[in-house]
Amino acid sequence: MLLLCTGLFALSFLITADLVPWIIRLARRTGFMDLPGPRKIHSEPMPYGGGLAVAAGVLVPVLGGVLGAWLHREFGWFSSFPRLLTFHVPGVFLRLPTLLVYVLGSLVMLCLGLADDRHRLSPARKLLVQTIVAVGVALGGERLELFDGGTVPSVVVTVLWIVGVTNAFNLLDHMDGLSGGVAAVAGAAFLIVALQTGQIFIAALIVPLLGACAGFLVFNFPPAKIFLGDAGSLFIGFWLSCLTISSTFYEEKYALYTYAVPLAVLAVPLFDTGCVFLIRLRNRRPLFQGDTNHLAHRLVALGMSRRGAVLAIYALTLYAGLSAVLLYYVDPAGAWIVLSQLLLTFGIMTLIEAAGRRRAHEPPASR
Repeated sequence: MLLLCTGLFALSFLITADLVPWIIRLARRTGFMDLPGPRKIHSEPMPYGGGLAVAAGVLVPVLGGVLGAWLHREFGWFSSFPRLLTFHVPGVFLRLPTLLVYVLGSLVMLCLGLADDRHRLSPARKLLVQTIVAVGVALGGERLELFDGGTVPSVVVTVLWIVGVTNAFNLLDHMDGLSGGVAAVAGAAFLIVALQTGQIFIAALIVPLLGACAGFLVFNFPPAKIFLGDAGSLFIGFWLSCLTISSTFYEEKYALYTYAVPLAVLAVPLFDTGCVFLIRLRNRRPLFQGDTNHLAHRLVALGMSRRGAVLAIYALTLYAGLSAVLLYYVDPAGAWIVLSQLLLTFGIMTLIEAAGRRRAHEPPASR
């Protein structure tokens, strides 16, 4: 399994890292740039299109793996590879319809993001397309099962989860290296859980995302040379939301894992989105209008550098991910303790976020 993960990660990393310089030059020639503005924190035009490199880094290895599985089944190719690389070929074709739904959905999200980066679509139009794609996934792929809740509640919850997680990563993309880095850390936690529970197929779909995000961060970590754009953040959020749907977190001894593990791993983007929406509702501002009320902005207002704020959020994401992984090593009482510590941590972060928001609105002290 280590060989498979290492190969997929390296391939995705190299594809993404090789494409980014080409995309930067193309974006500059075509004017595909994010211009500075009143709600932007960058002072110079920045190339868009990073999402194209990330999507290629994910989809090329995934579709290449499907092609390799087909060649092995039809012509016996790759039979000399380690057994792990060919043992799961039947499982690949069993899950192929679901995988194709995810790939098509991710491509729609990518195109939606590119159109928004270029033409600034209305939030309602973006939300409509996202909802249609999410419904398609719920009906044509896999969906969250609410035990005996029935089909309709299951479809509704699946749609809400996909749209929520997708937009959480889209809204998180407000500072260099943030959305891609959080996706990499959260994805690594999901990878560990997938390996713990023997879900090799899911692991093989997560690793390319980790490699692509890592390859992109070479150019996007502060100070960034290129932006992910809505195309990339929507693609990443959608891919992660779909993989969590297909993953099995249930443990017979502790049914709460079904809900606790994905919520814990994605706690940071969901927490940030929830806080921002509450602030905008309280201030009677449009929910999808950009501002500087995100957690990273509040940390900067408290005196952190932008790079320091990004690293702090990486650390918080890592803490949440490790908490989710730890759930599989403790008894139910221990799991409640882990979850309580996680909730307490985010309670503290809420107080810090509120302090940063107050400080940002305070008039400068007189001398």
